[in-house]
Amino acid sequence: MNSRHILLVARQVAQSGGQETVRQLATAVAAELGRRGDDSPVGACFLDGEAPSLVTALDQATDAGASEIVLVPTHLPPDRYLDVWLRRTHGHWVQTRGDQCASGLPTVAVTAPLALQPELVSTILAALADPVTAIGGVPGPFRSPAWSTIPRHRHHVLVCRGPRCAAYGAAAAADALSERIAAAGLADDTLVTSTGCLFPCNLGPLVVVHPEDVWYTAVDEELAGRIIDEHLAQGRVVADSRATTRLTTGR
Repeated sequence: MNSRHILLVARQVAQSGGQETVRQLATAVAAELGRRGDDSPVGACFLDGEAPSLVTALDQATDAGASEIVLVPTHLPPDRYLDVWLRRTHGHWVQTRGDQCASGLPTVAVTAPLALQPELVSTILAALADPVTAIGGVPGPFRSPAWSTIPRHRHHVLVCRGPRCAAYGAAAAADALSERIAAAGLADDTLVTSTGCLFPCNLGPLVVVHPEDVWYTAVDEELAGRIIDEHLAQGRVVADSRATTRLTTGR
């Protein structure tokens, strides 16, 4: 097994199934490397929004025995945010791997962004040379009344999926919330929305419950269950995990 591991790192993928495309790309890259005699494992991870997070992927590669991890930023166009948070997240990961001194961790390096590779021009030209498909469609979704109505709900739950909350374990918290809401029969009364950064990310993973405007900090699977069982089901705020908020009341 090659001691070099490769991670394709993407930003949050908004469209359904988009994250699977990144994973398929990782599989295709691994297959091509294999044809060239390189058995480096290739995986996909996400800086924010999706799972696995970059921190989780770094942990997995390290635990698998990697001596070198190469990060490949895949975002188009080049994303300064991705570049900055790759480095910050790596720094956080090194600091939190308290079971290993820094010298015992794999070397982590980053390639130039995918968008800056000269072969991208050739790829675009190849696409233009292939047969094209006429585009068609109807504007129905722009007119549909279904997209003009606020969904019925008693509680609106915001789950931060920004890069810091992702590094702290937001994916597991979000999954636990969804599972417990379904198990408690509260799906029709609860509107769950994943968000970008909610700002006090050092307190993450963050979950906010409206209309009470209750901010929960360091939400793990256990606290997610308490939020569902106590706050959403019984109307009792989980006071020992509620953050203090500062409200603006006007001039």
